[in-house]
Amino acid sequence: MKRTEQDVIGKVEIDDSVYYGINTQRAVENFRISGISPDSDHVVSMAQIKRSAAIANFTGKKLPAEKKDLVVRACDRIIAGEFHDNFVLDVFQAGAGTSFNMNANEVIANVALEIGGRKKGSYEFIHPNDHVNMSQSTNDVFPTMIRITSVRKARRLLVELRKIKESLDKKAIEFSSVVKPGRTHLQDAAPVTLGMEMSAYAYTVDRGIRDLEKQLDFLLDLNIGGTAVGTGINTAPGYRDNVVKEIAGVTGEPFRASSNLPGIMEFQSDFSRVMGAVVNLALDFNKISNDVRLLYSGPGAGIHEITIPAVQQGSSIMPGKINPSIAEAMNMICHSIVGAQQAVNISVQAGQLELNVMMPNIDYELNRAMDILTSGVRMFREKLIDGLGADRESCREHLSRSFGSAALLNPYLGYDTVAKIVQEALHGGKSIKELALATGKITEDEFHRAMEGGVPQ
Repeated sequence: MKRTEQDVIGKVEIDDSVYYGINTQRAVENFRISGISPDSDHVVSMAQIKRSAAIANFTGKKLPAEKKDLVVRACDRIIAGEFHDNFVLDVFQAGAGTSFNMNANEVIANVALEIGGRKKGSYEFIHPNDHVNMSQSTNDVFPTMIRITSVRKARRLLVELRKIKESLDKKAIEFSSVVKPGRTHLQDAAPVTLGMEMSAYAYTVDRGIRDLEKQLDFLLDLNIGGTAVGTGINTAPGYRDNVVKEIAGVTGEPFRASSNLPGIMEFQSDFSRVMGAVVNLALDFNKISNDVRLLYSGPGAGIHEITIPAVQQGSSIMPGKINPSIAEAMNMICHSIVGAQQAVNISVQAGQLELNVMMPNIDYELNRAMDILTSGVRMFREKLIDGLGADRESCREHLSRSFGSAALLNPYLGYDTVAKIVQEALHGGKSIKELALATGKITEDEFHRAMEGGVPQ
């Protein structure tokens, strides 16, 4: 069964089983690009905005109680998980997100009509633009939707970051007595403990957490109420304050009205600020993953100072090979996020005059980055970090052969003397200890104290 809807361009037949309308249908036909449609976080955020707007319009005496109630009930059902399959637009769509906003307006209108006992498309009673989109423009609705969605996704990311930070802290304690060679320039350096390396990882994750929390504060400013160009044209009395209050209530986040609606509408650098924090986390996790791969290398011809859980066979031709697959996947996640930052930055600077129309791409790249980092950090913790172990024998063996420990003799023998000892040991086959004692400047007891006390606990 079909229903016919009409706009200024002409008529379109739409399958009456769907809740979207003519604007969505045209956009579906225009933008067949990635096959990626808005996820549930985006749909819920949009429904929360429309719900809040309906209540604010009722409070401002622009929307009758009956229509307000129907719109609110429709939004509540969408927030609860219904009708998400009717949000069908490609993430790459017309600028500013107009198509997604109209998709939401049409679905909510038709759900509300059905709740009220009317047929889909009976827009003379509840109209997608006149009622669901009352006091709104895509230009203030869509960026508000991005902010709500981004904060929601960032909260999930922060949960996973705190969990992996806790896991790394535990590993730092567990490995505090595992002394091993340090390495700088991939050459022997002064001894460290494996616990110190884990502690450094926990430290940088903690800094990333604090940075992301700081940048998130920018997203709590909303431009809702600015409508088309930040002037608030066609809004209900008191709408701006009322709608922000409702959004804060329905989301549970301390959103606030921006102090400058034209400014927050024109400039989207709040999103590049958050993206920067996400990218810095990705850079740090990329380095941690690289370290894991190096420390696990071997087992016969590499460093292999750590062990990691075996999650799958590593080769189709070499039996028994176990690769650092989780760390490799984490690397690729991080590389993708770093690339996404460039797309966000280009889109952020691409605005003109009163609007940045590249918001759909900003939204997609930023929120996809947070999604994959959240999943990646969870994977990295559960399947690698929590099961990471120390190959203590390998650490001891490497330490006994490391020339980096010779730096501990500097206070006794001086830099130049130790440098000569290292070169002679390297080429002459004698041990560092033997050559150091031969100088007569250090006793055997002093040598052992220097070696044993060289790594702060």
